[in-house]
Amino acid sequence: MMDRPDANRTVLEDDLRNLRIINRYFGGLSALRKAALPLGLKKNPGDTITILDLATGSGDQPLSLVHAFRLAGRSAHVTAVDRNEIMLQSARSYVGNVDEIQFERRNILELPYEDRAYDIVTCSLAIHHFTKENGIRLLREMDRLSSIGFVVNDLSRSFVGAVSAWVYSRLTTRNPMTRYDSVLSVLRAYQKDELHAMAAEAGIQPVRIFYAPLFRLVMVKEK
Repeated sequence: MMDRPDANRTVLEDDLRNLRIINRYFGGLSALRKAALPLGLKKNPGDTITILDLATGSGDQPLSLVHAFRLAGRSAHVTAVDRNEIMLQSARSYVGNVDEIQFERRNILELPYEDRAYDIVTCSLAIHHFTKENGIRLLREMDRLSSIGFVVNDLSRSFVGAVSAWVYSRLTTRNPMTRYDSVLSVLRAYQKDELHAMAAEAGIQPVRIFYAPLFRLVMVKEK
């Protein structure tokens, strides 16, 4: 429902708030930090780590990365892109005045940036929105744009995960978008062997893929 061009703004903004809660307390942000921090720390201590965050949503992912690198004593700058203007407005409002984050409206399958323009490219909770063919295309773009590596942080398809999403959403919100999309996202997510096959078809092997709490699947490409 969130992908529809006619999505209700109030419902979508409330759904983004619900997603921030889920990311914070159910493993989304920690999975991203666990994967991205080792990549960024490969740079020299005095260098700024440049990150491109694709399909940034409400901005909680890039904000978490900036804070994580600050705690590690490092400087990071994130270019956060999304094609949905309502999401970008919500992200700007949520992030506030954080100089290290810059928002841009872009189609993540048609990015204008040069090869290896960023140290790290990240994409969270988005690849399951794409067909297999476009998912492979996205992986190639992430590989092209990154000089150190990239991180795909997504869900893992499972019956237990779908049931858990159904129960959680019914207990915590009346938002129809959250209730519908949370379950559908788990059911449409890729499994580990499928992501490995997509990476092989994209020509970007080897990659490392691991499970993370709760019902998360993370792909890391380290160059």
